[in-house]
Amino acid sequence: MTKKRTKKELLAEQIAAAVGAGREVAVETVDFSDPNRPKTCLEVDFPIIPINQIAAIEGNAGKPIYQMSKWWARRRSSVFRSMLLAAAMKAPEDESKAAKAVWDVYYANHQKRGALRHLKVAEPFMGGGTTIVEGSRLGMQMFGCDLNPVAWFVVKNEMAQVDIVEVKRLLADIEAEVKPLIMPYYACDGPDGEKGKWFRRKGTKRHEKNLTQSDFLGTANPDAPATEDDWEEQSSNFDIFSVPWQERLNYRYEGPEIIYTFWAKHGPCQREGCGHRTPIMSTPVIAIKTPTVDAWTDWECRGCGKKFDVERHASRMAPNVPLFVASDEKPFAVMDGEGRFTCPHCGVERQDVKAFKENNSPELGKAKNKKVELTLLIHPQWLDGCPKHDEQGREYGGSATHSVEATIRWNNARAAKLRLLEVRGTLPEQVTCPQTKVTFFTDTRGGTVPKKSSFTCAACGTAQDLLASMSASGSKPQMAAYAIQAFSPRRARDGLPYGGRFFALHGDVRRLNEAAREWSDRQEDDLREFWPRTLLPEGFKTSYQRIPEHGFPRFADMFNSLQMLIHTQLMRSNMDVSPGAFSSDTREFVLGAFQQYLRNQNLFSFWHITKDHFAPHLSNNNIHPKNNIVEVAVFSPMGYGAWSTTVVGLEDALQWQKNPWELVPLNVLAPQYSGNGSAKSEKVFPDDPVLPNATLTCGSSTDWSALPNESCDLVITDPPFGNNVQYSELADFFHVWLRIALKGRYPHMEFEHTPKALEAVVNPVRHKADADDFYQRVLT
Repeated sequence: MTKKRTKKELLAEQIAAAVGAGREVAVETVDFSDPNRPKTCLEVDFPIIPINQIAAIEGNAGKPIYQMSKWWARRRSSVFRSMLLAAAMKAPEDESKAAKAVWDVYYANHQKRGALRHLKVAEPFMGGGTTIVEGSRLGMQMFGCDLNPVAWFVVKNEMAQVDIVEVKRLLADIEAEVKPLIMPYYACDGPDGEKGKWFRRKGTKRHEKNLTQSDFLGTANPDAPATEDDWEEQSSNFDIFSVPWQERLNYRYEGPEIIYTFWAKHGPCQREGCGHRTPIMSTPVIAIKTPTVDAWTDWECRGCGKKFDVERHASRMAPNVPLFVASDEKPFAVMDGEGRFTCPHCGVERQDVKAFKENNSPELGKAKNKKVELTLLIHPQWLDGCPKHDEQGREYGGSATHSVEATIRWNNARAAKLRLLEVRGTLPEQVTCPQTKVTFFTDTRGGTVPKKSSFTCAACGTAQDLLASMSASGSKPQMAAYAIQAFSPRRARDGLPYGGRFFALHGDVRRLNEAAREWSDRQEDDLREFWPRTLLPEGFKTSYQRIPEHGFPRFADMFNSLQMLIHTQLMRSNMDVSPGAFSSDTREFVLGAFQQYLRNQNLFSFWHITKDHFAPHLSNNNIHPKNNIVEVAVFSPMGYGAWSTTVVGLEDALQWQKNPWELVPLNVLAPQYSGNGSAKSEKVFPDDPVLPNATLTCGSSTDWSALPNESCDLVITDPPFGNNVQYSELADFFHVWLRIALKGRYPHMEFEHTPKALEAVVNPVRHKADADDFYQRVLT
């Protein structure tokens, strides 16, 4: 029986037919070896208006193949697809029809008839590989070159012909090996006393003697039991940190887990005799959210006759912290688990079990969606900071240069003063914590930053420049965790507001202390080969912008202890798990996800308040130290940026590689199909997969010895633009890690930094007085 197609499927088919998606065509080209050849369409005209319309929406719907790895200044793929076509196609005799000729075949299939197969196209600055990918889809023979090894690696993975099943198996093996080792650092308690559960594999014993890492690592537990009967639950007072890390493969966890951890950099006061450490926070505001809750509005109390809203669940971001209700907030009551609620005016209690269980009842009727404005604040008690020394005169740690013992003292001292406050309603200028009775400002007056790049010491009141303070102290930045956002499967199943997520104090300092201990023990032991010691090179985005003086002289300093534990173990597992089971191409393809995860899990990612998720490092073309940092989870089922969500991009890219789509802007290009829906575009499939027809080299474009003379028909490129992006300096952040796995296999990955001497950019540090002349000379 044929399945009936939906309206959306029928619409997609109609649009695909209207634009000729997948239609087999054989366009006429020119002989580029003929000096008297006719003109191409590109030399006459170009369909700039429709291509601009596609490019405008492509920015918000990037093709998965270009999303799986980071590269800078990527141009819209629609521009290169159309430019390659226009540059190859012979212009019609009526030159006014040249642009239309290109546009008419934009969505067509050019592979099956092979009209472009004989054309050889060179891309001397391939960067993120847009030209290479789009040219291969058209069937052209592509030659790509880039001086930067990271660019070469990105494009290599875009063109990789790997088996998606094998990629999934490798990812599963990595997770099976790494997740049990790091899960203790992401398990947490949920609201209202919710506890997670630890299970031990039956037949195993804790604290077995004489075990080494080789007894557990490298096999990914291929015979791991899969049924509930193969595990036994541990007691409620079980301490996972009492288990040696080598034995964690025998344990699994179920329950709430951390998605994000919020950290604040502390400024060391340089006034003589002070030395106090103050959190650098411009305001006390941590997060803002407007969740939706089921509610019955304007319910009239039968006791006092006054009206209020009855909410089916408590609308909270942080259920376990004190709540301040703004004066302009409408009176409300929240049902308990039995459907009871109390009038906020007179205290009369009511109960409606049916309404609570079914969201509907004869008395209350059907609930409606109600939005509740919430703001989460850090308490000024924590913003008061911490002295330089404890009562015994021992210095507090908190940075990569301090001892583990000093950092543990720091973590404990900072956690002791932690408090949060949640505000419901429009955030007023001042709020009073109902628990401590402390009143404080909620705007910049409640923060510690009087102006940009400065802070006011919470102890002595001295305002000072942050960089000058950091440089004078001679240490790496001290940071302290103050909050988490986590996920509770139970709250998600119960349908509570915020989809199972919740904020909470970062009260479990054991997590931080044990991570500091474990990294200290293992960084020069079993994990010594899997992390970089490389110093930041002198450059415009590094030394000129004084990144080492901010406390980051090495690339490894851009990660905290837990992040280093995560990255080194992901790196090792990618290289070594299940020996002989995976091809080098598959391991390198998955290494591309590791590159992407590096920009998520570091000390330069921050919280995007309006989007309610973190913003990754290198979103802009700079290395910019942050004062408030967000640490991202690894295997969390929720949240943006975790390893578990990053690797999804690999599968999406491979699926797109095999069956690419293009966007059709409905309201402009096919208005008759736009209908009444809100969709701005529709995907159509030209049936032109990415072909393995590209030769990629890593080296300077001043040396193209790999190509015979006069062998290329076209050169299509988007060259570096002046000082707009310092590619090599930014790419070093990835290169120092990638070379750990690749240096024994590829000569261009042997060097500690990416090559810079022949990079065609304007770099005032590297080239000093003749930066512009150098750029013009090398580019020419």
